[in-house]
Amino acid sequence: MSKLLKLGLPLCLLVLIIVIFVHAANDLTCYFIQSTTCPAGTARLIGLRNDTGGFNNAHAQNNSFNTYDYSLCCNVTDNASITITSGCPGNATVLKLSNATNAHVEIGTNTNYSIPVCLSSNWKHITCDYPTGSCSPSSTCLLSMAGSEGTNTSNAHVADCSYYNQKVCCKLQNSAPTKPVLYYPANGNTSVFERRPNFNWSQSTDPDNDAVDYTLNITCGACSDACKLNVSGITTTNYTITSPLCVDTDYNWTVSACDIYDACNTSAIFSFRITSIQDLELLINQTSFGLMKNDENDDTTDDNPTPFVVRNKGNVLLNVNINATALFTSVSMNTNYYQFRADENESGSYDTSCSQTTFTNMNTLPKIVFCNLSYEDSHDEGEIELSITVPHDEGAGNKSSIIKVTASPTE
Repeated sequence: MSKLLKLGLPLCLLVLIIVIFVHAANDLTCYFIQSTTCPAGTARLIGLRNDTGGFNNAHAQNNSFNTYDYSLCCNVTDNASITITSGCPGNATVLKLSNATNAHVEIGTNTNYSIPVCLSSNWKHITCDYPTGSCSPSSTCLLSMAGSEGTNTSNAHVADCSYYNQKVCCKLQNSAPTKPVLYYPANGNTSVFERRPNFNWSQSTDPDNDAVDYTLNITCGACSDACKLNVSGITTTNYTITSPLCVDTDYNWTVSACDIYDACNTSAIFSFRITSIQDLELLINQTSFGLMKNDENDDTTDDNPTPFVVRNKGNVLLNVNINATALFTSVSMNTNYYQFRADENESGSYDTSCSQTTFTNMNTLPKIVFCNLSYEDSHDEGEIELSITVPHDEGAGNKSSIIKVTASPTE
């Protein structure tokens, strides 16, 4: 062993050590113990020994050796679920050693020595600094160190924290991800059409390289809970909501980026509004039954002739009504010679419980054909089926009727 700084110690020494740790919950705790190993649940940072067999003014060894009588052990005493380990590489290189044993030390940020001494945690991250005098209130002092050649940060001996002025201080620390930047819907957008918008935002980065997920929060003041939304655990930078938002409602939305330790950063607040749009389109707006005989019946249910087809191009549910001018001269309207009913062109496009799903008589006054015709893509089209029976006494000639289809929102 190289020559150590000499200490005057009596041959027989009774040492009473009272150690008081005052620390916040989940703080790092390190202590010296007279053993070549550390207790279960703790991590051995280094072994230590001086010329008199103690741990102050001592040389160090790394964990490939266990021949020194003292060890510096670290753990988190008030949370057994937090594990501290000393394998390298780790969260922090606490020290560097000149040799694997019988070593001088330097602070972990120096580059003179090549053998690292590390600490890691499975909760948050360990970071270290090297002040003179004392550690910050949020840090734990692991040890102190001093050299004999003009610097205390390299070529140094180690001791407990009360011994030297140069300290080695470490703490459990975690940094929140960067704040997301919101893209769509843009702030102040009052003409959002989609009831299920695809919200998107920028990717957040985590200074500690932790995994990041996002929480989308959508609020609307005094509106009902059905119009609000909070979705967590999103791992991409966009999200299409599964339930439609309310129309003609002012919304606020934010995105919070959180790491695995629930350190979060929340975006600015953006506002938007989904304006209701009522828009019914007749995809097929005329049909011809061709030549028919008296008392003959035909309908459009076999698509020959073709039924009328309507599409809800808006973003609200619609009730669709129908009425027509007279088709025959020998019979009045609202008789079984001229009838209509609702049918699907796309499945699930309307509410069958309140729609006209069986043939009923056409009238000059509006009657409902579709109830709550959907605005959802792939479910927003319906067919208006017609049934015609030529009256027994109807005279020959061209017969025509003008059909009027109107719609009104139901929300």
